Amino acid sequence: MNKKKQKRIFLILTVLIVGGALLSLVFSSFTGSLVYFYTPTEILQKSESLNGKTVRIGGMVQEGSLVKEEGTLKIRFLVTDGEKLFPVRYDGMLPDLFREGQGVIVEGEWHGGQDFIAKSILAKHSEDYMPVEMSEEGIANAKKSILKSLQ
Repeated sequence: MNKKKQKRIFLILTVLIVGGALLSLVFSSFTGSLVYFYTPTEILQKSESLNGKTVRIGGMVQEGSLVKEEGTLKIRFLVTDGEKLFPVRYDGMLPDLFREGQGVIVEGEWHGGQDFIAKSILAKHSEDYMPVEMSEEGIANAKKSILKSLQ
C-alpha cells in the first residue's frame, strides 16, 4: 500500500470516529434533557415498576377536588386524564396559573397505593392564550391602523 492510500484511510477512519463521538454526545445530551410525564392511567398500570422512583404525572386538575388546609400551604387535589383520578398532596407555593380545570404536571416520588406527594407543580396554560393587546379592543385598533396605512 502506498503512503497516499494509507493517509486517505487514516483520514476517513479519523472522521468516522470523531463524527461518531460527536453524534453520541448529541444524542445522550438530548435524552438526558427530555422530560416525559405519565398520565394517571399509565401510572396506575405501571405502578410496580415505578415504585420508589421520581416521576412526573400530567393531566387536568379535577373540578371541585381542590382542598386547601387553612393556615398552611398544604393542598390536596385530583389529577385526571379523563379516565382515572389520581390523588395528589402538595406543600408549598402554587404557580399563578394553577387552578381547577387547568393542565398540570406534578413531580415527586411514587409510592404505590398512597397519595402522590408532589415536590413541584408546573401549571400549563391554555394553548389559546391571547395577550391583552390582542383582545377585541386590540384587534379593532390594529384594523384601524391598517386601514389608515392603506389610505
